[in-house]
Amino acid sequence: MTDAVDQGKAIILSVPVRTPQGKTLGVLIAAHPTELYGKLIASDSFGGQGYSLVMKSNGDKVAFSSAARTNPAQENIFTTPGNEDFNNNKKVHADLQAGRSGAVRFFRPGEGWLYVSYQPVGMNDWYLLSVVPEKVAAQKTHNLLALSLILCLTGLLVFVSLLLFIYRQNRRAHQILYRASYLDPITHRPNWAQVQKEIGSLLENSQDGLHAFVVFEIKKFQMIMDEQGPQRAHHLLRHIAQVVAENLQPGELASRVREGQFQLLLRYEDLGELKNRLELLNEKISVSMPAEAGTFQLVLSFGVYPIAVALPPEDLLLRATLACESLNGSYREIVAFYDEFMRQKISRTQAIENEMEGALLRKEFALLFKPVCRADGRIVAAQGRVRWRGQDQRLREEDLFTSVFTQNGFITRLDAYMAEEACRLLQQAPTDLPLLLNVSVLSLQDPRFAALLQKWSRQYQVAPQQLILQINPGPMNTTDIAALCQNSHAVHQAGFRLALNHFGQNNVSLPLMQKLPISFARVKSPWPTDGKFQDKTPQIVQGLLELGQRLQVDIIFGAVQHAAQWQTLRALGAQFYDGALAGEVQKPEEFWKQVRQNIQK
Repeated sequence: MTDAVDQGKAIILSVPVRTPQGKTLGVLIAAHPTELYGKLIASDSFGGQGYSLVMKSNGDKVAFSSAARTNPAQENIFTTPGNEDFNNNKKVHADLQAGRSGAVRFFRPGEGWLYVSYQPVGMNDWYLLSVVPEKVAAQKTHNLLALSLILCLTGLLVFVSLLLFIYRQNRRAHQILYRASYLDPITHRPNWAQVQKEIGSLLENSQDGLHAFVVFEIKKFQMIMDEQGPQRAHHLLRHIAQVVAENLQPGELASRVREGQFQLLLRYEDLGELKNRLELLNEKISVSMPAEAGTFQLVLSFGVYPIAVALPPEDLLLRATLACESLNGSYREIVAFYDEFMRQKISRTQAIENEMEGALLRKEFALLFKPVCRADGRIVAAQGRVRWRGQDQRLREEDLFTSVFTQNGFITRLDAYMAEEACRLLQQAPTDLPLLLNVSVLSLQDPRFAALLQKWSRQYQVAPQQLILQINPGPMNTTDIAALCQNSHAVHQAGFRLALNHFGQNNVSLPLMQKLPISFARVKSPWPTDGKFQDKTPQIVQGLLELGQRLQVDIIFGAVQHAAQWQTLRALGAQFYDGALAGEVQKPEEFWKQVRQNIQK
């Protein structure tokens, strides 16, 4: 078809997108330029006089080499003028319909006699068709004739040589197409497309044992790629593929799906034995890692779907991937199983995605406040919390819907809505009390976000300094950090302040604290029930306070439950806190009332 993007010829591939219940939601479509296939089958044989093309079994052209002397406007070789002798050959039509290969000789006006060979490609109903003029072939084989001692066999030798050459060219082109379609370009082993073709028959013909579909991923693979470089990252992928292949048993399959993700189809007797096997595989990969792959801590996570009923390969991959993602950065457990609990979680996630658009239009999201206090108990800021009460009047789990929105990108729209809501509510504040509003990294990576904040600040006549954007960062690659830093400085220059949430709980907080114009950092630590620290916790708290002082960043200690905890922190030099001791989450009007009472005191 014609590609709508560049108006060039393209092969169009499509697949339906369905719910687990089978309802079709839409179609995913991709365009593959035909020029790529033309380059793969381009032939310089016979001085450029021979050529090849890929066609369907009915004669429709799919792609042809640049040397092909064929009119691009003619969509079918059987309707091309000058091919009548070839078109009327019943053997050709019968072979194409039956999926057989063959070779024939036909006459084309203006070019003379031509040899044509056709062979199935192995994809769809495509054929590779090669054409060589007889006069050119005869000219190229003249030297062979001169050296031949048996003149009576000359004609036979020429014909056989020609057929062998065409066969070799066909086979070479077929191998090129196969490697492009079914071999991983990095690991040089069968890819996911090839494995998909084998899964169904393998499961159907298996008479004994159970099978499990496994997905395992290299955690933070993009960061490894950025820090170690593509060459070392590819060494790592080839090493993993080799170790996996060495540990496969008969009747098992493996391939790399994408980037740092691999899949396995394994046989097992019980789940405990399978888990032990995967943990051992993880150990073998880590221990034997070659120096060419770089120096870093390699961490893998495995998601397992025990196959109970026959499912399409894409569904097996999805369920195992969901199990793998459920580990969510855990370093203690590396194997997770897809079970009923996970299925229910996926169902809740799907329900959230189904409701999110309408919920935003109906303004079901509300911004509530909880106090942030200083040492003397005075309220010095508000901590914003999002609440979502649906049409059924039930509260949605904040951690769940924010996680879902972050994964599907809807979080940027929610952030924009909440930022405007924050400015509207700050307009009602009895003082210039600041508000800490949670904002995703995705929003601050958007260069348009600063302009939106300025627009709402002017519209609601709120000083930019009153809005403190609190970032909850996670692991990011260098490109994401660069975009975050650039746009965060633009937000800061517009007068808005920035804060880091959960400081110290991931590996990017300290670099961000050094690079971003941060004014506040919120620390959330596990508190013992008696309010007394143990081991090295006091030194850690003092270190955080000293770091904040050097960087001119105020440290807010979160989740302070009672006075004993705060007294311990206060003795170490802490100045600000939130949590149950400061006050619970409140509606804006109730919070402003408490602020007025606080001012009067």
